[in-house]
Amino acid sequence: MRKKVDRLSPEELEQAARQLLENDAELAYRRDQHRAILDHVRQRSGDLSALLSEEIAVVGEARRALLRLRVVAALAFLAAAFLILGAALWSDGTPFQTRTANVTFASGLAVFGTIAVAARWAAIRRRGVNAARELRRALVAPLRALIRLLISELEDEEVRWGGTLRTSEAPALVELHLQDTIPSRTYERLRTFIGEHESSAIGLAGARGSGKTTLMRQLRLDKDLDCHVALVSAPVQYSAVEFTRLIHNELAQVGLKPGEAALIRHRMVAPTLRAVLRTLLASVVLFFMITLWIYDKNRPVPDALDLGWAGFAAVVLGALIMGFMLSRGWVLFQSRTRLTVPPRTVRELCLQQLEFLRWSTTVERSAGAALKVGGTGFDGGGKLSRTEREITHAESVQALRQFIDQLLALSGKPVVICVDELDKLANPAEAVDAINGLKDLFHVAKAHFVLSVSTDAMHNFAARGVPVRDVFDSAFDTIIGVGPLSLKESQTLLSRRAREFSNVFVLFCHAWSGGHARDLIRTARACVDLKRELKDGEEATVALLSGRVLRKDLREVVDATVEKLRGDDRGNDRGKELLDQVLAFQESLEDESAPLRDLVEAGAFPPDAGPVAPEAQPAATLAPYARIAGLCERLFSVARPPAAWQGEAMGQAVMALAEARSSLGRHPRAIERRLERAVDACDRV
Repeated sequence: MRKKVDRLSPEELEQAARQLLENDAELAYRRDQHRAILDHVRQRSGDLSALLSEEIAVVGEARRALLRLRVVAALAFLAAAFLILGAALWSDGTPFQTRTANVTFASGLAVFGTIAVAARWAAIRRRGVNAARELRRALVAPLRALIRLLISELEDEEVRWGGTLRTSEAPALVELHLQDTIPSRTYERLRTFIGEHESSAIGLAGARGSGKTTLMRQLRLDKDLDCHVALVSAPVQYSAVEFTRLIHNELAQVGLKPGEAALIRHRMVAPTLRAVLRTLLASVVLFFMITLWIYDKNRPVPDALDLGWAGFAAVVLGALIMGFMLSRGWVLFQSRTRLTVPPRTVRELCLQQLEFLRWSTTVERSAGAALKVGGTGFDGGGKLSRTEREITHAESVQALRQFIDQLLALSGKPVVICVDELDKLANPAEAVDAINGLKDLFHVAKAHFVLSVSTDAMHNFAARGVPVRDVFDSAFDTIIGVGPLSLKESQTLLSRRAREFSNVFVLFCHAWSGGHARDLIRTARACVDLKRELKDGEEATVALLSGRVLRKDLREVVDATVEKLRGDDRGNDRGKELLDQVLAFQESLEDESAPLRDLVEAGAFPPDAGPVAPEAQPAATLAPYARIAGLCERLFSVARPPAAWQGEAMGQAVMALAEARSSLGRHPRAIERRLERAVDACDRV
């Protein structure tokens, strides 16, 4: 069967881009460059269409349904015209006695047909308008990101590599669930592993905010992967049966058309019934108005073959009521047989599974007998009612396995089930139970499972005696660590989220965040926020803003360390010494005139020399954090020409600082080695 491919037309895309350029204050740019931007947008229409394929498919289906209805309406109106014309010219006595009655009957049928077609047209048009509105809403974010990237690419080298921040507004520098995710090395590893194996169980491990959820969403958006991808977020309160049902429900919705699952979920009988009754009442009133008007103009003489106007109205009204009852009965019959009839399509299978998950089945049998003579006698009856019991975890797992097998058989597409935020479970032991509970589903043919948990949570679990790391190692075929972003990936991410964001500031944000996606966005947002706070006469240079960002972040860490040390109830000299050292450094940060590196070198920090109490852990890692901050201020406090910022030595220094920043929390010796490499790289700039 030929598959129709829907996509955004270049004209529609160009019109949407032009409206953003002309009306969006953030995207305001030189008008002489609008044509170049629009041409690039047209060239990349295929990429945007791939991102919005589901929304585009809904719009296309609504348009095709409206086109089919137009053809049906044209044929129906043509048939109605011939019917009325025939009744007026050649139908004396058939089926009514007079020609006027026959014309009235034919006109009534035409009116009812018109009302039915109009109601159907209004419903399809409303669906098309809603689908088009959803498409425009979904298009805004990726189109804005593309325009920001194009504006950055059109700037000359002096502007792109200038040491002054020109970005004043950056509403996208937050943790948005954007559809236009950037490609990364980690995603390619994940995608390749899924594509090369018949089935797999994959663990995603990484720090909080490193982008594990983004990788899972990217699997859903990857049309080349050609899989049924269900994304499930772990509940706060874990229940084995409910968790399996949640996965089952999400996977069942994947096989439906976009928006169809929501319509099924929010479908209500009462509003539909009221709408049908209103349409029915309006049709009856309209019909009676027409018949009474004709009756006043031409009074027919009734006989045995003529129903009369009242009789004709009663017949039509009865037919409408009968049709409504039959339609409702057919719906009820379908809902009762949906669970027993073998599905033939993926849609039927998914609808069947949603019915199975949403409703419980009650089976009733009754029998009666009576014997009466002269109004008295005996009667009796019996009734048997059976309600399905609640299924166990093993049965829910078996039902999900059967559904996966059926889905594979009907669609031929592999299934990918992503379970996110396992560390969100309230009890750490429940994370282990959740992984063990899903083991029964692993290694179903052409079924892949991707589970994520943060390394911070695994360390915390291990500290509490919960062997979640061992469970990960034994349950999964591979564990993919979500590493930091590369410098190029950081540049692409910020270019799509902030317009005219200087590449020099990208270097600073990457170095100070360590390539951690969430911290990268926060650092960039802090630069923009601090620029708006500048006084008159202050220029938004990288030396000024980077220094303020570093001091602000360092103060927050020091304040948090002091608060943590308040919980250290050991009361010994060692605890007091730690607190005094941190307080002394906190006071030194108040000197804005002194370079940050000098303050760090002059300060006395607690050593990171082995296991310490949880309250003292921030103090133990404060020294390397402060040293990295001092190195970053030193590197970016010097004004340089664009060529120097693009030099190889500068790139190596930035990457060395990012590696040192991302190593915080590891063994002290590993941190020290990376810090030494960062110092050497900065000395070579």
